[in-house]
Amino acid sequence: MSYDGPFIIQIISTFAKYLLENTAATKHVSKKLYRVFIELAQNVALYSLERAELISGSHIGKGKVLISEDNNEFKCITINKIQNEHAPILIRNCSEINATPIEILRAKKRDLFRAAKFQDTGAHIGLIMIYIFSSNPIEFEVFEEAGEMYFKIVATISKLI
Repeated sequence: MSYDGPFIIQIISTFAKYLLENTAATKHVSKKLYRVFIELAQNVALYSLERAELISGSHIGKGKVLISEDNNEFKCITINKIQNEHAPILIRNCSEINATPIEILRAKKRDLFRAAKFQDTGAHIGLIMIYIFSSNPIEFEVFEEAGEMYFKIVATISKLI
């Protein structure tokens, strides 16, 4: 399953419902895939540099999503444009998340939720949630293509519990 375009709520909702109800996995695994997809999609919708204007006049992020599956796992992949200066921040955040024990990440997530009431915490909470929901390290890549910077995230959800 794949999509390339604006991440409007109707598209995110349709994909999410499909993942929750129609994947050939246990209810627990389908729920994990659903939650990871929602976090990844929100990151694109909110933080992608490439924007689409909606009829209402608001703007929403554009990007790509791909869900692949084999016998052992699902992979949920998003790719979106980013500002050049965000590349080192995203690399640092993902590297730190992957190196941090999950109990500490859960506490950090709670602290960031409290801070989010007073300041923008960016995509950091979402990245932590992706790690927690998938129970796997975040694979990530920042790359340049045709003079534009892109951020790619791969979240792996095991079918084996």
